[in-house]
Amino acid sequence: MNTDKRVTADRRDRIFALIYLLLGYGFIYTFSAGYFGRNLALFTVCYVAVVLAYNLGKGKKLTVESVFWACAVIGIGVPGAFWSIMPGLQVLALIVAAAYWTLTASGRLLEEGKTSRWIFFDLWNAGIFVPFSNFGCQLRVLLGGEREGTGTEEIKGAVPEEKAGAGGGARRMRYAAGIGCGLILAIPLLMIVLPLLSSADARFEAALGGLGIYLSEHFLATLIRILFSLPVSAYLFGLVYGSIRGRYTDRIDCEKVRAAGEKARMLPDTAFYTALGILCLVYVLFIWLQAEYLFSAFAGIRPEGFTYAEYARQGFFELCVISFFNLFFLLCASLFSEHRMEENKGLRILNVVLSVLTLLLIVTAMSKLVMYIDVYGLTVNRILPQTFMIWMAVVYAAMILRQRKVFPMAKICIMTGAVLFVLLCVVPVEDCVQAYNIWARNLGLIR
Repeated sequence: MNTDKRVTADRRDRIFALIYLLLGYGFIYTFSAGYFGRNLALFTVCYVAVVLAYNLGKGKKLTVESVFWACAVIGIGVPGAFWSIMPGLQVLALIVAAAYWTLTASGRLLEEGKTSRWIFFDLWNAGIFVPFSNFGCQLRVLLGGEREGTGTEEIKGAVPEEKAGAGGGARRMRYAAGIGCGLILAIPLLMIVLPLLSSADARFEAALGGLGIYLSEHFLATLIRILFSLPVSAYLFGLVYGSIRGRYTDRIDCEKVRAAGEKARMLPDTAFYTALGILCLVYVLFIWLQAEYLFSAFAGIRPEGFTYAEYARQGFFELCVISFFNLFFLLCASLFSEHRMEENKGLRILNVVLSVLTLLLIVTAMSKLVMYIDVYGLTVNRILPQTFMIWMAVVYAAMILRQRKVFPMAKICIMTGAVLFVLLCVVPVEDCVQAYNIWARNLGLIR
């Protein structure tokens, strides 16, 4: 556990503190200027490059985990310059993935630097704890910080020659950082003065090449962007600096969380046996009452009295909600039952039964949607729920296997979801939909 909370800084830290000022401005510019998709793609590439360069420059090594999430960030952000079927969700996912990857790149995830069941705590660390705990580090680094490798135990008196030389280097870096801050402060002043000087003299205006006119026209917008970029820059640098230095990345103690989890096991096993048993019986009754037409989609048969649309949509979204509810209840049973799952054979059996029944409902809903697509063709709104159901099927299949064998289920499910989401971003879905529909109509597969 890292207990050193000093803001130490070397030349690389100061250089990247300056670079992050530009990165913060780029973030604000992306969301406040035109060509949003193109700017977002460019910012994504720049962000990944800067974080990688900073980590590699500080001696951090690339891992498979880090490369995976770096590819996920690029896969979510870059395609936005060309196409997007879910722009709002894509931007939100990009922000979350970028913060999570920054922590991953420095090996600061809670479970040995790997994606795990602690992902919600890791996301809390990446989005809240680390960046805000290190929010003031950028300014302190720019102003010099503490020279790396020094402490507070320095003895008064004669200073060795090598320390004097090192102190002179630190002073030079402090002066350089001060000059950098002065340049930043000069920007708004120049934005006021240059347009006025350009208006006062035509020759000076010609020498600037229209820069004065541009600043005059965009003065307020640029100034507002600069002002908003400063806290964004401090946030982004705080995240990467804290991750690399291990500064305030240890606020969440896994052992304490585990101990608290053990104390939360207050409900008797019989309570969950009863609840799970009743839930399973309800699903069995539901399947039995609809047995005549529930599985007809597997054979491509539409029940009488239903249109294809009615049959495909009937209960589809309700089943999606039920799938989430069942997963939540299974997790609660695992967390709050009196005995751990490994010691509770009855709970494992009921988990398998409920997972199998839920998986059956998911596959049935998917078959109904596939039959609907075969008749009327593909649309984006049909691909998105189908992709979601595929992911839910993977989750429940992993849940069933987890009752017999220990493996990193959370990691597999999270990464599978990430891959499916990135595919929806990378693949030109709308073009593929149009191409499929034309091909299927030519072959007479759809109307």
